[in-house]
Amino acid sequence: MLRNAKINTPRIARLTVATVVVAAAPVCFTLAAPARAAVIDVQCVGSFDRSFSPAVTVTSQTVTVTEAFDYDTCVLGPSATGAASITLSLGCVPVSAGPPETETVTWNDATGGTSTITWSAPSVVGQTAIFTGTVTAGRYAGDSATKVTSGISYLGSVVGCLLGTPVSNTTGLVDSIVLTQ
Repeated sequence: MLRNAKINTPRIARLTVATVVVAAAPVCFTLAAPARAAVIDVQCVGSFDRSFSPAVTVTSQTVTVTEAFDYDTCVLGPSATGAASITLSLGCVPVSAGPPETETVTWNDATGGTSTITWSAPSVVGQTAIFTGTVTAGRYAGDSATKVTSGISYLGSVVGCLLGTPVSNTTGLVDSIVLTQ
């Protein structure tokens, strides 16, 4: 009988080890789903022109701001133009970041079409404004959008405005506009 006990003990040990390995296999070999990398649809640089009607003065007043963007140099995607218009209370000082706005982008390629981008109010640091938003309609609908601009003529315009010269126009650079899925 002792002889049978010796023979069964290793067999039971082997069964126990095999059971643990089989039970643990799904835990060890379950792989997490791979993270989805962002796909860039458009990446461009360019310029902008912003006009004010009536011209901005020291006294705050209701002003219509009309913006024209030229996204003419693109690493990815087609070149484009953009347009937006907002009405707000504006004066030379205090300088504010501006409200959220909607831009219509017209694509300059064989596919053509437009995109509507809804931008959040920008974050401003010095003369640089950072916009984030979403393509809400048209080509690239659903993409996330980021735009960085620098107002190269803005600082001089504010100084002139404070000295009594109304501001009717400012220009600047679009340092980047990126649309990602």
